[in-house]
Amino acid sequence: MERLIKLAEKIEDKDLREKVIDFIKNPKATHPEIKDTGISLEESPASINWHHRYKGGLIEHTESVTKLALKMAEVFEDVYNVKINKDYLIAGALLHDIMKPYNYIKTEDGFDHIDLFNLDHLTLAVAELYKRNFPLEVIKIVASHHGEHSPTKPNSLEALIVHYADEADSKINDVAVRVCSARSRDLGVDEQDIYEKITPLKVYEVRSREGREKTIEFLKKLLDLIEEKID
Repeated sequence: MERLIKLAEKIEDKDLREKVIDFIKNPKATHPEIKDTGISLEESPASINWHHRYKGGLIEHTESVTKLALKMAEVFEDVYNVKINKDYLIAGALLHDIMKPYNYIKTEDGFDHIDLFNLDHLTLAVAELYKRNFPLEVIKIVASHHGEHSPTKPNSLEALIVHYADEADSKINDVAVRVCSARSRDLGVDEQDIYEKITPLKVYEVRSREGREKTIEFLKKLLDLIEEKID
């Protein structure tokens, strides 16, 4: 949370900066019929079956998307001599998935999708941004962050950058998560046990450089798995 707020503090427009920080600190749905799932922004995963599917995954994903978007904007401004509105970019990136905790419930095994929930996180985020009087350009960035699959298509450089930053981070993490899932089966451990110790991208780094067997040995040491000796 502190890292997200530090990124929000880069927003130069005082009114927008305060709105973003307030939303991060109070990411609550204001409609009385939307049930609070009791899952905080800090603990929420970013998905159940795909990328960042572990406790704290949403914060990790949001920070990465925002920093990626800023780096992309820096390159585009340098190479193509364009001007990116960094305030809108940061706001849109930080808030693009902020209502995801309302899509999940806690279970004995971790998290699952909430049953009979009739508003997806994107729709709910747009509704909240509208109610909280955010600039229309920021609302459009959030509304279009799924690209061609969004209800609103990206129609600005800021929206396109956030969309592709989101796609890049989610897809790369998803590949790494699948490696962790496979190695958890090899070791006979819960996949979530790995994520409590290390990020999936670090596991993927080991796998890509040292191979499957070295990755298994690496995880055994990390998880303190000691094989019983047979006399």
